[in-house]
Amino acid sequence: MSTGTTTSRRAKVRAAQLNGVDAVEVSDDGLLLTVTFLGKAPHGLGPENVRIDGGRRITGITAVDVSVEREEDPELDDRLYVTLDRAGDTSRYVFALVETDPYGRPGTEPFRGFDQRYHRASFSFRPDCPTPFDCKDEDPEPDGFPAAPVVDYTARDYDTIRKLLLDRLALTTPDWVERNPADLGVTLVELLAHTGDQISYQQDAVATEAYLDTARRRVSVRRHVRLIDYAMHDGCTARAYVTVETAGDTTLAPGTFRFASVDVRTLDPHDRPEPGTVIDENDLGDLDERGSVEVFEPVVAADPLELRTAHNAIRLWTWGGEVCTLPKGATSATLRDEWDDPETCRDRRLALRPGDLLVLEEVKGPRTGTPGDQDPSHRQAVRLTSVTPGIDRIEDQPVLEVTWAAEDALRFPFCLTTRGGRDCLPVEDVTLARGNVVLVDHGRTLTGLPQTATVPPEPAVVAPCAPPAFGCYDREEGNATARLINSLTDKTESAKALVPDDVRELFEVVGEAATVRAGIGLERAGQRHERVVPGTAYAQAAALRTLLAQSVYPGIAPRLRPVLGRTPVVQVVAFPDAQAVAAGQAARIAAIPAAVRQRLVELWRSARDRDGLAEEEIDELTVIYGLKVIERFELRTHPVRALRELLHRNDELLDGKLRRVAVLASRARAGTVLDGHIAWEIAHSWGPAYAAGLHPDEPVLRGSATAALAHDPRRALPAVRVEDGDLTWLPRRDLLHSGPRDRHFVGELEDDGRLALRFGDGRHGAKPKPGARLALHYRLGGGLAGNVGAEAINHLVIQSDCAQPPAAVVRNPLPAIGGVEPEPVEQARQLAPLDLRRTRLRAVTAEDYAALAAQLPGVQRAAADIRWTGSVQEAHIAIDAYGSADPSAELLAQVEQSLEAYRRIGHDLVVGPARLVPLDIALTVCAKPGHQHGQILAELYRVLGSGRLADGRLGFFHPDALTFGEPVRLSRLVAVAAAVPGVESVQVTRLRRLFEQDRGEREDGVLRLGPLEIATCDNDPDRPENGLLAISLGGAAR
Repeated sequence: MSTGTTTSRRAKVRAAQLNGVDAVEVSDDGLLLTVTFLGKAPHGLGPENVRIDGGRRITGITAVDVSVEREEDPELDDRLYVTLDRAGDTSRYVFALVETDPYGRPGTEPFRGFDQRYHRASFSFRPDCPTPFDCKDEDPEPDGFPAAPVVDYTARDYDTIRKLLLDRLALTTPDWVERNPADLGVTLVELLAHTGDQISYQQDAVATEAYLDTARRRVSVRRHVRLIDYAMHDGCTARAYVTVETAGDTTLAPGTFRFASVDVRTLDPHDRPEPGTVIDENDLGDLDERGSVEVFEPVVAADPLELRTAHNAIRLWTWGGEVCTLPKGATSATLRDEWDDPETCRDRRLALRPGDLLVLEEVKGPRTGTPGDQDPSHRQAVRLTSVTPGIDRIEDQPVLEVTWAAEDALRFPFCLTTRGGRDCLPVEDVTLARGNVVLVDHGRTLTGLPQTATVPPEPAVVAPCAPPAFGCYDREEGNATARLINSLTDKTESAKALVPDDVRELFEVVGEAATVRAGIGLERAGQRHERVVPGTAYAQAAALRTLLAQSVYPGIAPRLRPVLGRTPVVQVVAFPDAQAVAAGQAARIAAIPAAVRQRLVELWRSARDRDGLAEEEIDELTVIYGLKVIERFELRTHPVRALRELLHRNDELLDGKLRRVAVLASRARAGTVLDGHIAWEIAHSWGPAYAAGLHPDEPVLRGSATAALAHDPRRALPAVRVEDGDLTWLPRRDLLHSGPRDRHFVGELEDDGRLALRFGDGRHGAKPKPGARLALHYRLGGGLAGNVGAEAINHLVIQSDCAQPPAAVVRNPLPAIGGVEPEPVEQARQLAPLDLRRTRLRAVTAEDYAALAAQLPGVQRAAADIRWTGSVQEAHIAIDAYGSADPSAELLAQVEQSLEAYRRIGHDLVVGPARLVPLDIALTVCAKPGHQHGQILAELYRVLGSGRLADGRLGFFHPDALTFGEPVRLSRLVAVAAAVPGVESVQVTRLRRLFEQDRGEREDGVLRLGPLEIATCDNDPDRPENGLLAISLGGAAR
């Protein structure tokens, strides 16, 4: 290395009190050198400490004598005079002060006290020789490298790589001119060209799949769009509601039944089978070979199917009305019940419970009363939320009052009874309710032996070759694989052959394929015996050494990615929805305090009228308040006074329980599904009646019947279950939220339609145990094939070893819907980049809150405003409900609960109804000649009112006709009024807010409203505060 002298280095040498050679001067005769130092001259210098190197013609110059001239002034440097034996040539020499070697000659180490950098200096014996060049030393030439070969980097396929290799060999080995394909050299060249072609393909594939625009594999596109939170779906299975009419009461155990849609229309009429309503698995297999069969299975496979004859066709009770209709939007009905024993009037025939499904179906034509004239589209499924037994005292008829959720509100009116036919006679039972309903989805569970997959064994880790230091007891001896192979190797090297059990152990630990590839296997030796191949211990030892080498240094690290053998695999959405279950639990828990107060009022009235409480009622209150409170209030002796005291001090006595209820309700509102232990806790702290419907498996918590069919395919997961002994692995969309102990896997759809399973790596998702044998259970079906029409599901399939139930009719009144094919790759590529703008995951602005609230069922429109209260920001959300200007408290609570998951941190939610602005309007109308003034006036009040017209149109001020901030325009008022038949002209004489001064709205032609305000004008004499409309009618007489 060549470096220049720096001033800083010399200063550091002086500061460190080291010494060094500063300069070397040569006398005219070249025999005397004058050396100056960076400090004082050292003591003990002699000719043997002077070394002169360099020279071309004259070398080996030595010092003859050394003398030191010391200066008394400490600021001046000493001088060293060195006498040489001869003068040198014109080349460069190096003067150095060194220590002597063992022989007393000048050595190579710097003299003591001298810096290793400045213990020497270069000089020349002929400094006065003229030269045209700079005196600076030239940099040494770098080490030479051979020239790089000429390589064509565009050669990437087999032919070009083969030609490139042959051209290179022609330069490096010109004597080899053989080009026959049978030549060994050509074979090696072609092998390398093939390998290079494969590597180039892999490089191109990696570069292609690295970007969303160029990726071609479905798995690559799926993972790319997942980075921007776009869930690319792999299709979804269809769902349908199936009703079963039975000839006798029975219960089908879970897992013993399913349903089938058999279509034999493609067969010749003489070859068509005639299966009965109930068939077994063998009949299903025969039908599958001869016709088109689609299998449907219950969505909740753990539920038994209870069939009751009373639920085949349930009549609706009209309370004596001859013309009765369930209106559109209805959420309740009255069912006609019967007594099992009319004499005792105790047991009822209907056994409906909250959570049961009903299908309302029009079975007769409302005009003719004949079954053939019914409208097949007038059918709807509902899930009951409450069932209340009752009795019509006038008719002495037992009835059931049933309700269902707002999401299941009737989409069209159902006629119950009417007058029709040729003689206009009463027509009853136009609409019936069907029980024995089960929710099914398309797909067939594979029976028989499941497909298996073996987890690749872990590579062998051998013990280190170095001996243990100091007898360390914790020396690594390798893993189980290495220990097994080494122990068997020692056995065979001792001339002991392997037995079949040894080979089976190798199969289990290392893997059968790897063991056979190394040269060890089993073969039959008769009918009952097996023998090991090879048969000699020497050959077995060699194969074991090969197996160890292959296990320690595997060519390609094996990965676990089993592919299911059959397609298509069903993609299902989890049912019930966890959010729906949590919301139902929150509503029921939050209602417990009010239910307790209501129960106290009922017991107080009962005790007042009956002079006391029953023992069961006292026990009920004891569970709630405790025995000490009951005894202190003397509930048994003075029940009326005690109940009144309990009502007065209810919040104080139940303070701890109420706080616990509030905590549980808040947890459920946040989306946490409360397990069965919470239901047990509520039952023991409040009573069994208040814990009804709280268990997460209760049918009443499964959401509405409409929501069960409206499933999102992007939430669908493959219907695959992986079992490893007693352990079960479950599917997930991805493993980003899976921990190292979560037994999860991801099903990824390949381009050929097969499903590959990806397991965790031990950090995101648990890693299967090496060598384990996994059993893969899955269902086949899904897609558009499951979207069968109504009345297509017509058979009940029972396992061959089960008795046939007395089922008479199996049908699906409604078509199966929801079956979707996998999302095309090109569609995901186009939609994913824009999905960030379409999907709101958080509410930050007022528009976000309004848009998220408007998506909820029951909400027509929503508006929001963010206000600063002085300490916190409040997001005020105003709700405009469907068909009503005053949303219910339940709807407001539902909106607040739903927005809680989206709200920004620091925002407090305030959800309330829209701010109604009553108006004061006056019109002067001129009528045309020949029209009735009364009819014109009535029609004007109808079209400008808040109701619905006879033809279905909405009145001008109907709650659904106006929205937030929509101004009331004078021109629109005039246009609506002028459109009434018989009106010649319209003039608005007053347009303002009620109870406020005129602000010039009539002159401006518009009455403006705020962002959270909605105009209203009911013109109700009983409620004038809701708006006034005055119409003065004049003009020609009638």
